[in-house]
Amino acid sequence: MNRRIIVAAMAAVVWLTSCQVAQKNVSLSMIEGEWNITEVNNSAVKTQPCPYIGFDLQDNRVYGNSGCNGFMGSFNFEGKEGKIDLGQMASTLMACPDMELEQNVLQALGAVKGSSFIDNEHFILCDKDKKPLLQLEKRFCIVPFSDIEGEWRIVTVFGEKIPAMPQAPFVNFDTENNRIFAFAGCNRLSGNCQGGEKVNTLTFLDVVSTRMACPDMTTEQNVLAALAQVRSFGISLNGNLLLFSAGGNAVMELMRNK
Repeated sequence: MNRRIIVAAMAAVVWLTSCQVAQKNVSLSMIEGEWNITEVNNSAVKTQPCPYIGFDLQDNRVYGNSGCNGFMGSFNFEGKEGKIDLGQMASTLMACPDMELEQNVLQALGAVKGSSFIDNEHFILCDKDKKPLLQLEKRFCIVPFSDIEGEWRIVTVFGEKIPAMPQAPFVNFDTENNRIFAFAGCNRLSGNCQGGEKVNTLTFLDVVSTRMACPDMTTEQNVLAALAQVRSFGISLNGNLLLFSAGGNAVMELMRNK
């Protein structure tokens, strides 16, 4: 059976009881980074991209996206008892067609008082009565820029799968020389890339393209639009490369070519 299915099944069982037992020896570093919100009040989140929450330990700051709007605030964490208190949240004010998920996420965040870890990849936020409110799954792992060296096939753009094509779009990273070479679906690209070794920042600069015209340019246009938005990267739990916009939304997912 697939490991992720087993872990998900275990997480579902633990979800109902794990907040009832205080976790011991929980370090602050365990919550660092970004986490997808996969369940709210015991209901699975089915939208893509998932809402998420991030914990910035350096500035004692919490941030994320609740389904439509970005939010930010502060937090206080007491590791020995798993207590966590989220301060007053500030949020952007966009209006989206379906605000129900957003309202549920924000309401749950406002009630958070505790936490519990299922494993290093799954984390639960609870209320003052130790009732589970939000189940979280590690969003990605931060790796050195040099770790993404090589060729990656583009799997999704803006959450949509790349359609079957004679040649799959890809991005090839030359991290030593800060260069990229790519195929966007019709034309070949080249340009500069700037990544951080200590933080997961990434931007593409001075990207140029050949000028062929193909019957369907939709995929190419989406690839180019996504690359222009990239500001950071991470490696997902399945080993794929995720590229994120300034707002933290995954705009592209890539699989390493073997």
